[in-house]
Amino acid sequence: MAGPGIVDIARRAGVGKSTAARALCGHGAVSANAREKVLSAARALKYRANTAARALRSGENRLLGIVVPDRASRGSLSHAIAAQKLEGIARGARRLGYDLQIFVEDFTDAKAFQRLAAEKFVRGVFLLAPTPPATLDLLARYGIPWIGINWRHKQRGDEPHCWTDFHHAGRTLAGHLVAQGCRRVVAFDWLSPAYGPFGDGLRAAWTQHALPAKNLAVHSGAEFAEGPALEAALARALDAKHPPDGLIFSLEAGMMRGYRMLRVRGLEPGRNVAVATFDDLVAAAYLDPPCTAYAQPTYEMGEAAVEEMAKLLGARKPAPVARSIPGELRVRGSTLGFRSKN
Repeated sequence: MAGPGIVDIARRAGVGKSTAARALCGHGAVSANAREKVLSAARALKYRANTAARALRSGENRLLGIVVPDRASRGSLSHAIAAQKLEGIARGARRLGYDLQIFVEDFTDAKAFQRLAAEKFVRGVFLLAPTPPATLDLLARYGIPWIGINWRHKQRGDEPHCWTDFHHAGRTLAGHLVAQGCRRVVAFDWLSPAYGPFGDGLRAAWTQHALPAKNLAVHSGAEFAEGPALEAALARALDAKHPPDGLIFSLEAGMMRGYRMLRVRGLEPGRNVAVATFDDLVAAAYLDPPCTAYAQPTYEMGEAAVEEMAKLLGARKPAPVARSIPGELRVRGSTLGFRSKN
C-alpha cells in the first residue's frame, strides 16, 4: 500500500496542502506554529519524504513542467508547430541538465499550477498556450517562474516570453514581394492582435521602399485568418479596377483559399500574382506552385525558453524576459515565377 502523502499530513495538521508542502520542503513562508503542526503530523503518520521532495529540500531538483491546456484538441502536441517546440525544449533541457514532464491542466483553474509546485515539485513551467492573467498573477505570487512560448497578452508585453519576431516576419514577407516587383499588395493579418506586430512589419517594409501607403491594404483581426471575411475582402480586391499584384496570408487555410480564388478568375499564382504566407507548414511546400513562406523558429524558441528559464531560476531578482527570435524566408515558385507588369 502507498504510504501517507501530503494530503494526509495536511488533513491531520489542519492546514492546506501548499502549507504542508512548504513546511516539509523547508522552502517558502510558513509560520513556526504551522511548521510544527505539519512535522508532528508527519512523525505521527511515519511519513517518509519521496525522492522529489528530498531533492527539492537539498536544492537538487531539476524538474520543469510543460503545461498543455486540457481544452486543446486531441493530437495538438503532434501538430508540426507544437511538436517542434517540444523538441526544442527537450534539446535545451538535456543540454542544461533539466528534467521535463508534460502536464495537462485547466488553464482557468489557477490552483492547478499551485498544485504542480506544491505536490509535483515543479520548479518552473513552460506555457504553450495563452494563459489567463489571473493564473499568471498566482504564479507570480507563489514565485513559480514561467515562460510563454509564442503567445502574449498585448497589455503585458514585458512578461516572460520566447516567441517569433512577428515584426521581422511581416517586414521580410512584404520586402520580398516588393523586391520581386509587386507594387499593389493585399495582406491578411490575424497575428497582430493576439501574438505580435506582424502588420507593423508589413507597413515598415512598404515605408522603407517609399511606396504609396494606399497601395498596401492590411486586413487585421482574427476574422481574417480564414473564412467569409477574408474571402469577401479578397474578392473585392481581385475584382477592383486596379487589382493587387501581390498577396500575403497569415494562415495556410487562407493561402489555399487564395490560390483557388485566383484560378477562378483565370489568374495563376506565381505568374500573374505573387503569393506568400506566414508559417511554412506542409501545405505551403506542396501546392502548385509551392508557396513562398516565412518559417517560424520553432526549435529555437523551445531551446531559448529553457535558457531563459535557467536564468530566472538562478537570479535572486529575476528580470522580465522577452526574447523575439527571427525566422527564415523560404522562397518558392509562388514568387520566383512572378513577372511584374509595372
